[in-house]
Amino acid sequence: HFRNRDIRTTACVEGTTSVLERSIVVHPAPMNRLVSFALKVLLLPIGSAAYHLVTGANGFVGRHVVYSLLKRHHDGNDEARKRPIVCLVRAEKVRAEKKYWRAQAENMRKDPAIIRVLPYDMLDGGTTLSDALECAIADESANKRVCVYHVASSFGPTPDPVRTARNNVKSAEDAVSCLAKCSELHPASRFRLVLTSSMAAVRATSQSPLNGKYYTHLDWNTESKLNESNWGSCYQWSKAASERRARETVNKCNEELETPIEMVSLCPSFVFGPQVPRPRSLSTDECEASSSSYSITLVDQWLRGKSQVQSRLCSDVRDVAAAHVEAGVMDPLPASEEERRFILSTEERLSSERTADALKRAVTKLQDEQIALDLDLDSITCDTNFDGGAIKIGDREVDAAKRLEELGVRCRPVEETMHDMAEALVLGSL
Repeated sequence: HFRNRDIRTTACVEGTTSVLERSIVVHPAPMNRLVSFALKVLLLPIGSAAYHLVTGANGFVGRHVVYSLLKRHHDGNDEARKRPIVCLVRAEKVRAEKKYWRAQAENMRKDPAIIRVLPYDMLDGGTTLSDALECAIADESANKRVCVYHVASSFGPTPDPVRTARNNVKSAEDAVSCLAKCSELHPASRFRLVLTSSMAAVRATSQSPLNGKYYTHLDWNTESKLNESNWGSCYQWSKAASERRARETVNKCNEELETPIEMVSLCPSFVFGPQVPRPRSLSTDECEASSSSYSITLVDQWLRGKSQVQSRLCSDVRDVAAAHVEAGVMDPLPASEEERRFILSTEERLSSERTADALKRAVTKLQDEQIALDLDLDSITCDTNFDGGAIKIGDREVDAAKRLEELGVRCRPVEETMHDMAEALVLGSL
């Protein structure tokens, strides 16, 4: 009956139906995947299956990962409450994030005790991550499953982009080393790293795909270099180097470990989408927004006519978060390390014209609802000069959909992502 249909899980937040409260957790694909997905969701709830630690938990992607984990957490017994979701954020953010997640849990009718917020510094050699791991699994129960979602990464211009890039790589290596040390102390437990990589690790800006047609999980960025005058190239280099070094470190550590560390790499394209919905019990002023995202800044500029709408290869932050959750509980994992690497993206770019149309539809919808907006639809213009580069706009750019079926995830249409993001941004600015 359900073959080839979308199965959608919607957050029940006090009967609301706003786009901010809607999120697709998973889109099962063919029927042979439906049964395993149902068993995973219904019979192996996250709360009773594993400990989850998220670095960069107050960032754009990180908050969505925690939010998705919280929605799936089963907190109906004492054992579940002992297995928390641990948000790792900068020390100065801990207090605000504790307040935020308490309100979020209460809003979702969850026990606030299942969310812990701890300090994290990606440049301290792994000290704060090691402390968080030991804190999370301090109870004496055996056969634990521990998953670290390493989302934290520096992105954007800095005074020293080369050092920033090297720091990104070092933080990924440190995450593996922490898991290895913890595995030595707890050999009966299973440890998994879900590494948030990037399409930047798959290809450089103008790099051609290996098969001459489109990029796959077998492609690697081999062209980006460290360049102190080009922070973008440094960032792209750092994502490829981070993923390679993390994998190499896992393999080296596993030679000595009784229970091998598992690793899954997720490579999202440019991440767009609405931010996590604000808890109803917090005002806008009380609710500290997640760390800034370039995509949020970009879409806001598009809506206000400050820059032209561009064609981008996109992924939706809600789908990216869902993929993280599924990667954290997937069992068994694919046999080879190459097959444990997933591209998270739509398969072709949407034209700037169609992207602009989606933004305009969102604004028009709000105007039809008699919401006063300080926006001029005529100011939303398009960049029609860019043709897509090595692979033209509208042509298949990546091979992602079929492999994402293994995770039970499917990327939603870009028009939906842009519409929802525009609506959320406009409503959030009122």
